[in-house]
Amino acid sequence: MDAVQKGITRHERGAYRADESTAQQAPPEPPWVGRVLREHRDGTVQLIAPTGYAWTAAPGDLRPATEEERAAYDAQVRGIQRERDALYRQLRGGAGS
Repeated sequence: MDAVQKGITRHERGAYRADESTAQQAPPEPPWVGRVLREHRDGTVQLIAPTGYAWTAAPGDLRPATEEERAAYDAQVRGIQRERDALYRQLRGGAGS
């Protein structure tokens, strides 16, 4: 029985993680930050970006996101939600705007 079957997970659903494999030196780019959707039986972890893009990362490439990274993730989610809400209002003919 593997760790997932035993209920032992290293990456809890919803946890913020930074994927160091996505960082670049040139041009400098920080690692992608996502929230854990699920941990696969093979140990890989499926993450979701604020935009809704999902990717799979190796567990050795992940680290807990910093407070600043979590705040930036949440701010991006709020911005996307505001844009979506504004578009819905526009599509409804401006009701509530």
